[in-house]
Amino acid sequence: MKAMILAAGKGTRLHPLTNIMPKALIEVGGMTLLERAIRKLKRADIDEIVVNVHHFADQIEDFLGKHDFEVKIHISDERDQLLDTGGAVKHARSYLMNDEPFFVCNVDIISNINLMDMLYLYQMSPAMVILAVRKRESKRQLCFNEAQHLTGWKNRETGEQKGEDGLCYAFSGIQLMHPAIFDHMPEENRFSLIDLYLQVAKEHIILAYDHSEGEWMDIGTPERLKKANTTFIRS
Repeated sequence: MKAMILAAGKGTRLHPLTNIMPKALIEVGGMTLLERAIRKLKRADIDEIVVNVHHFADQIEDFLGKHDFEVKIHISDERDQLLDTGGAVKHARSYLMNDEPFFVCNVDIISNINLMDMLYLYQMSPAMVILAVRKRESKRQLCFNEAQHLTGWKNRETGEQKGEDGLCYAFSGIQLMHPAIFDHMPEENRFSLIDLYLQVAKEHIILAYDHSEGEWMDIGTPERLKKANTTFIRS
């Protein structure tokens, strides 16, 4: 089974650390975020991983070259242009295409989410995509109906809304998708996965996986990084 780790971002909220290194190589509990993500995917029986690179791409390639994680790793090169989340997956299509679903995970997420439970939910449903979500404070929320099917998105701060309102959750940066998703991607190379999902949800099922009871942390700011190192989450 395959997976992709989104590791190309500039990590501007983590300055000054990300002035000298990529966010993926920042350590929490003595282990880089990238290694944590790789090891979590391996525990879910992933044997092939794509890592996209842009900011300090050479450092990530050097790190991966010096460590043997006993899993096949490909580099999806975005040095010329950051492609956003959807564009990143589209750019890595040649590595991800298969007859099996694949995970896509943000590198800066630490969680004890059970990826095998997500896979089981996928296998038991007709969904094209499973989105890990949880009830937490967030400006941006995904909306689902009572069957947990994606219906819309809204920004609680600005009032902007797309699609229909419903049960609100925050996205956790982890998703499992069927390769058929590539057939619905736009012609442009740079686009958001969330925008793609809102379009696909008009005709196909995008299903929520609620892991509100588990632990989750976004290592996106110096404050959260400090908290992660003091309240360590076993990912």
